[in-house]
Amino acid sequence: MSLVLRIDTDGRTALMPCPADALESALLIRAGVGGSADTAVYHRRAVLHVHGNGQAERLPLNLSAWVLASVWRGFELPYGLHGTVMVTGPQSEALDADLVVEIQAVCAAVAEVRAEWQDRPPVGEHAARAELLAAGRHARYALRAPMS
Repeated sequence: MSLVLRIDTDGRTALMPCPADALESALLIRAGVGGSADTAVYHRRAVLHVHGNGQAERLPLNLSAWVLASVWRGFELPYGLHGTVMVTGPQSEALDADLVVEIQAVCAAVAEVRAEWQDRPPVGEHAARAELLAAGRHARYALRAPMS
């Protein structure tokens, strides 16, 4: 049985078992995103399943998923990802353990920055995006840094 990782709009993540049956897996993903799911590939070992009409339905922006996708692609995505996002391996295979840790680290970094904004709001949207992306990049590369 493979695992699927859910990224909520508040930045929390949850690992969930994904059924081996393709239909049951698709139903789990559809239920997770809250409607029809589009697939988005930003990493060769992961697939993001996003709500197919999230922006039009005014679902909340998923900053953690947006930062994750931007960090994986190496540039700031010019569009947002809305609603809950489900992450699987390619063809709904299991996510590698190192990738799960990476996703959770980036999401935690984004949540930490957002919590800091309660006391210290960002100067503007550009500064907010830059701070989130820097935190996400730092979290990802900290996992890859050699231990001394």
